[in-house]
Amino acid sequence: MLHHRKIFFLLQFYLFNLKVHIICVHLSAKYYTDFMYYHKGRPLMGFLTGMIALLSFLACTQNDKDNSVSEQEESLHGSISVSGAFALYPLAVQWGNEFEEMHPDVRVDISAGGAGKGMTDVINGMVDFAMMSRDVYEEEKGKGAVDFIVGRDAVVADVNAANPLIDQIRAHGLTADDARKFWITGEYKTWGDFLGNGDTHPVHVYTRSDACGAAQTWAAWFNATQEDMVGTAVYGDPGIAKAVQDDIWGIGFNNMAYAYDATAGTPLAGLAIPPIDLNEDGQITPDEDFYADKDQMIEAIKKNLYPAPPCRNLYLVSKGVPSDTAALAFLLYVLGDGQQLNEPAGYVSISEEAVNRSFELIGVGGKGSGLKTNTTGRIVNIALGILVFFALVIGSSYCIPSRTNRRVFRQKLSEVSMFVLVVISLLFLFAMIGGLFAKSFPIFENNSLWDLLSGSEWKPSQGKFGFKPFIIGSVAVTVLALLIATPVALLTAVYLTEYAPRIVCKIVYPALDILASIPSVIYGVWGVLFLIPIWGYSLITAAIVLCVMVLPIMVSLFVELFRVVPEDLRTASLSLGATPWQTTRKVVLRKARVGLFATVVLATSKAIGETIAVMMVCGSIPAIPSSLTSGFYTLPALIGNNYGEMASIPLYESAIMFAALILLVLVILFNVLSRVILYRVEKVAMS
Repeated sequence: MLHHRKIFFLLQFYLFNLKVHIICVHLSAKYYTDFMYYHKGRPLMGFLTGMIALLSFLACTQNDKDNSVSEQEESLHGSISVSGAFALYPLAVQWGNEFEEMHPDVRVDISAGGAGKGMTDVINGMVDFAMMSRDVYEEEKGKGAVDFIVGRDAVVADVNAANPLIDQIRAHGLTADDARKFWITGEYKTWGDFLGNGDTHPVHVYTRSDACGAAQTWAAWFNATQEDMVGTAVYGDPGIAKAVQDDIWGIGFNNMAYAYDATAGTPLAGLAIPPIDLNEDGQITPDEDFYADKDQMIEAIKKNLYPAPPCRNLYLVSKGVPSDTAALAFLLYVLGDGQQLNEPAGYVSISEEAVNRSFELIGVGGKGSGLKTNTTGRIVNIALGILVFFALVIGSSYCIPSRTNRRVFRQKLSEVSMFVLVVISLLFLFAMIGGLFAKSFPIFENNSLWDLLSGSEWKPSQGKFGFKPFIIGSVAVTVLALLIATPVALLTAVYLTEYAPRIVCKIVYPALDILASIPSVIYGVWGVLFLIPIWGYSLITAAIVLCVMVLPIMVSLFVELFRVVPEDLRTASLSLGATPWQTTRKVVLRKARVGLFATVVLATSKAIGETIAVMMVCGSIPAIPSSLTSGFYTLPALIGNNYGEMASIPLYESAIMFAALILLVLVILFNVLSRVILYRVEKVAMS
């Protein structure tokens, strides 16, 4: 809290400083302009303006230096950032809360996004620690990753507790070969295939869509990798638990913290944990049945009864040994007193050997001595520097003695400024294209462009990068969503502008604005709650979610187009005996057809790049959808799900950057094509 107050006070001070300086410049201009004009003192006016701006900048810079020095003299304070595995997130939050109580001037920010994302963040220097639920790869260690064991847990299978066959499933148990037939070969199509009893109810297999330690650990149990696994892919531990809870015939896997209730210690409501058949004799004996509650699982892990994998170590990973004082203190706390929180939270404490290993790593790296630098003042100074530049340029105009010359100078200055802004806008586009191409270039060393675009197999660890399913998935969901949304939006806009009473418009227009401003993740949640129970993770579900997202924007734009159609045209049409519908169809729609086409293009650009909402409901299956109820994958979802793993697998970064390049090129090509068609439509309309 104190850290926030300091930043807030610092910003207030800078803003107050800036406000005072602006007032000074304004008053100086106001009270001295007449004097300078009549006494030929314009050069002095320009000089004073520049000096005021320069002194303002130097004063704030000096204040920033003084502030930095004073901060270095204080005790332990600052911020610690942690991101990564869902598995460790609940425990890390408890560690962070207790550490903040011990050190009120330290803030601990923790976010979950998967082990791969955490590793990428820490290697790129974005966070202090990555939460990891898998072992660190050699490629990651080569980039400076240092792993500290901070706990142990396990990944468990889970099925719907309301499954009518649950007693038989518990009695039969699960072997590594069974898991392989569920998640790799897909041989188990029905529950009867698994139980051998002739039951014909289908098995719905769920896996993780994001690169994560849980999926990799679970796959390692039956000698596979995450990318080998089949089934409907769902983002995150909470997502896969929710999917199994909602599907009576579902089977999935979760980290212990998401399979067991944190308070009661029993399996999460709606979930049942099928035991592992350790001796593979086809039946579960009492010594193999320790899944009733979390405490029994912890004891089984301690006694090495639960196989490893899927039992595994949990890590905090840093880039090199932490040199920041607050970060190092947090790590020492986790390795020491923080271990007392492990077992109450459902995790296993680390052994003495693991503690000694971590202290050896810290000793080799040496204790850090530096605190993080507060960059708030630096950012403010950059903004002030830009203001100083503009103040100097504007002030220089007062140095010109002739009023006519001053006007010409300011006109030229305006033209140059606008031209520079236009060039910068274009440079952004070219910079994105060039940057993505440069980043994706390594993938072309072993793959041709045609192989990448036409290939259907996606296995990065084996060097197989087929983007065809993702391209087709992106285009299919966009086209289907627009086929649904366009007629609905068009008819809605026609009714609102041509037929609806004024009271209806007053209600609908604000509602459309609200719908357009709702974050896309809310639409994704709506799809998970209401559409997935009907159609599952499928193309039609994602298309409906996308349709609802773009519908408010399309309706609003259509309404504005119809409003600008001259009222005289409507009156003339009606006076000639045309009906209201004939007037709408022959006059209003025809007059606005160019704008209607442009609106559809805009909606398409928004829809094809949508990420989070589609990612939540598409199923993330890298295959060309064979029907409306099939799962699929899009390019934005591919980037969102797998971006985090690029730090550990060769060519992965290049592949993800190429996916972004494909998406950008698709949007550009579609917009260029639409401009060509739009030009021809306008040409025909004018002829």
